[in-house]
Amino acid sequence: MESKVIRRTALGALLAIAAIIATACGGSGEKKAAVEDQLGFTPEGTEQRQARVENGIATCMRTQGFEYVPVDPKVRRAALVGNASLSGADYEKQFGYGITTLFEQQRKLAVGPNEAIRSRLSATDGKAYDQALVGEKGGTFLQAMDTGDFSQLDGCTRKATEEAFGGATVLQSLQAKLAELDQRIENDPRFLAAVQKWSGCMREAGFDVARPKDVDSTLRQRLEAIVGREAASGASREANLTYDRAALAALQRQEVQMVAADLRCEQKYIVDVEDTIRPEYEGPFREQNAALFDQVPKP
Repeated sequence: MESKVIRRTALGALLAIAAIIATACGGSGEKKAAVEDQLGFTPEGTEQRQARVENGIATCMRTQGFEYVPVDPKVRRAALVGNASLSGADYEKQFGYGITTLFEQQRKLAVGPNEAIRSRLSATDGKAYDQALVGEKGGTFLQAMDTGDFSQLDGCTRKATEEAFGGATVLQSLQAKLAELDQRIENDPRFLAAVQKWSGCMREAGFDVARPKDVDSTLRQRLEAIVGREAASGASREANLTYDRAALAALQRQEVQMVAADLRCEQKYIVDVEDTIRPEYEGPFREQNAALFDQVPKP
């Protein structure tokens, strides 16, 4: 059980939290999930939206004369972690937050049927395929979910994503509003006091981090230092990537240990405090943004 606000600063991170493999890792009650429930960002709803985006990309690509095979979220999840029904607790024990521990698996999955389709095209047609799929910006839906940055989407990927979430304006507004909500909760003196206690708990465990968000950012930075920024973000298509595999294995072990300490310290100092604070902020937030919420398509 972990805090929501510290795992979510934008729509993409909210979606990542709702992903099935993280379901049992987060959430500590009905009140804390109120905004997610209203928006349909439950695990099931998120998976349905992922499938909708994939099918939308396939339709868009077909209208431009290209083949695209929709990626089934359930199949991808099973391939990623080796077990479609892996519990949240077991996921954490094995993969931590999956930031460094699933790096190799994610690279393997990137070479899927659509990469094979593209590889059979000529250089000219390959460029046209990329232009249709991701446009000039080159971002993928999975990257956007992971980082919370939907601004790098283009082509059919952007079109399908906007259709699943109600359009670019709704998407951007929703991201901004959710970030503001989390910032208000994080700035609450009660939450700040809890985070200080959490930081002391982490230091006792051997990890010098000031805020829970630093767990994620620290692991990402260390992954980038080993494999490179493009590879860490999933943007690199280099087949034979060279990096220090022993260093990555050590970092992966550290992630599991760091996440175990993070969850333990969150449970001890943050979760109950956030359970008290969150409803105080979410109630007015839902009322103030009811019109915006109505513009988000149901899963």
